[in-house]
Amino acid sequence: MLWLIHIGVPVFFGDRGPGPLLSDTIQFALGGLLIWAVVEAARRSEGMARAFWQLVVIAYALWMVAQGLGLYNDLSRVPVVSWITNILFSFWFAPMAMALLLDPEHETGRLDALMALDFVQGVLVCLAAYLYFFYLPHSNTELAHEVWAPYFAGYGLVAAAFVLRGIVSRKRDVRVLFGAMGAFLALSGCADALFYYGPGRGLKTGQWFDILWSALLLIPMAIALLWKQVEAPEIAPDPPRREKPFYAELFYLVYPLLVLLMSLHIAQQRLALAILVVLLSFACSSTRRLVTQGRLIRTQDALRREASRDSMTGLWNHKAILEILERELVRAERDHQPLGVIMIDVDHFKAINDSRGHAAGDAVLRIIATGIAAMVRPYDSVGRYGGEEFVIVAPGCGMGQACELAERVRTHVAACNIMATGSSVKVSLSLGVATAHASADLEKVLNASDAAMYEAKRAGRNRVEPSHGRAAGAGQAPSPSSPSDFWI
Repeated sequence: MLWLIHIGVPVFFGDRGPGPLLSDTIQFALGGLLIWAVVEAARRSEGMARAFWQLVVIAYALWMVAQGLGLYNDLSRVPVVSWITNILFSFWFAPMAMALLLDPEHETGRLDALMALDFVQGVLVCLAAYLYFFYLPHSNTELAHEVWAPYFAGYGLVAAAFVLRGIVSRKRDVRVLFGAMGAFLALSGCADALFYYGPGRGLKTGQWFDILWSALLLIPMAIALLWKQVEAPEIAPDPPRREKPFYAELFYLVYPLLVLLMSLHIAQQRLALAILVVLLSFACSSTRRLVTQGRLIRTQDALRREASRDSMTGLWNHKAILEILERELVRAERDHQPLGVIMIDVDHFKAINDSRGHAAGDAVLRIIATGIAAMVRPYDSVGRYGGEEFVIVAPGCGMGQACELAERVRTHVAACNIMATGSSVKVSLSLGVATAHASADLEKVLNASDAAMYEAKRAGRNRVEPSHGRAAGAGQAPSPSSPSDFWI
């Protein structure tokens, strides 16, 4: 309906009176409807298709900014606004071209920040080159005609790349998206050529060629409204990382240098413009460095965590807990303080795996690990020694204090009510406690706590057994505490 109304604008008004303003207003409204249709298409999509439509939204958001500035110019013509409008109208499709970099095999549906920043930096280089070679020499708010030949060549390459990717792709959704958008970009390029070199040359806003411009908004709107994703995205859990060659990274260092060199010449005539371009390039480069540094720090943290943490329970792994024990023994010897070591084994854990399945067994193990970690002091260390065995390293604990700590852990876990596969699972622990005072006691304290744990099992399980003397807790009922329920 808007488009049909638009047909009447050049018929009744043309480029006189309210004609230009009405024409631009209708196109602005059509652009808003187009963005709404594309946003809805993105919401119905997953993986690569969602990232594709997000890029289309960004592209038409730039177009809407240009159209809004055009409306402003209809009311009050300002040369700078005209120049910005022309640049945005000329390069609105640039974000859409980034879709060629999307990987349909491993795309998560999120736009990569580095890819976006690199693209923006490349656009800034193109902008600086345009200012340096064409805008300043010609002092024109329109692109110089010497630029149109390479401009249309670049536009045609983007459209051809879209069509080619749609042809060669084995995935139906990729063929539909890139094929349809490639055909649309080709039509849009032809319309631009007709405007600057064909029958549209010299026409003003409000004349018949505006109907063709608005018709070009209906095509992507129809593509978005008719879009329906058929294939579910196949995202690998660990997608292979493709290493960039060293020379490819050099371009991201050269871009800011090129912008700076061209801006030195631009500053001789348009100082404020040169400062703006340099500031944008600097902000883009700095942001890219911060993003890269942040990713490096997160990767290093993840590697350190993976090297020292048990993947199932999140506790210290076997190697890490032994290193902590060795370090705490050295500190205990230096400070003349005792060190408590508690060896823990889950009672009848094999029966849980056999009756409820390994998935339920893993969930039970995680609940037990969380319960143990909740009962220790902030400076105690808990690690998974292996299988269903855990170790607590308790600095400053003699035999009595270590046994009290072990008893707190035992009663807490015994009070947990775990629901698995529709029925309750009661779990209990057998704990062995030993103490040490010197760094040379590493093997001795481990063997002593292990032997005490097996003694607790032989004595009936669900108990704490010190390495020498009677048990601190001998199968008695758990001390009063609020029960903890878990459903898995």
